Amino acid sequence: MHKINSTNLEDLGEVANCQMLSFVNSLTTKLGKSYIEKSLQWFLAKPNRFLFHIYDGEKVVGFCGGFAPQFYGDGSTSGMIQFAFSEAILGIVKNPFLLFNSELRKHYPLILRNIKKKIGLIKSTAIKDPNQSSPASFEKYIGLVVIGVHPQNRGTGVFEMLMNEFEHRASAFDCKKCILSVKSNNSRAFNAYTKMGWQVQNEMDGIFTLVKFI
Repeated sequence: MHKINSTNLEDLGEVANCQMLSFVNSLTTKLGKSYIEKSLQWFLAKPNRFLFHIYDGEKVVGFCGGFAPQFYGDGSTSGMIQFAFSEAILGIVKNPFLLFNSELRKHYPLILRNIKKKIGLIKSTAIKDPNQSSPASFEKYIGLVVIGVHPQNRGTGVFEMLMNEFEHRASAFDCKKCILSVKSNNSRAFNAYTKMGWQVQNEMDGIFTLVKFI
């Protein structure tokens, strides 16, 4: 029987295993389990984030994490990289060929900026949107950051359970707008999201931004 649980520190290892099996060839999997566990721990560090998983018996068969940004520049990607930076570097040291990974290269500016932060060359500041005049104009939303289903449990309703639970938890933030991103060539994921009522907001650089109001 499927059971939904909020993820705690002691659950991170099993959730990380599920993520690695769900995305065998992803950059995060290649960086190693320690990196994945640490990056998932980011969701547990502040109350504007949440992470939950689904058990089927004793096995984690799915997981999902969300995030409510507080200001412009409050990004999940940059936040997770900074939070798990040491583990990411260790993963690269163990597998130096990752330096040539196309996905990792996209994050080089962010990684360099984080290195400068670590050694005190620059200070961490919120990014200002030139099109916005005040913090009051910031439009709140809930971002779906991570989601995965164990390959042996796809097509069994786990994905739908995760998406419904995400909406339930997002509603607790008193925010109607939810956003996620998916690669435009990932038709399987795109079709799964649109069947759950998500709609395309825009497309840029091969990435669809999908939105749903709850």
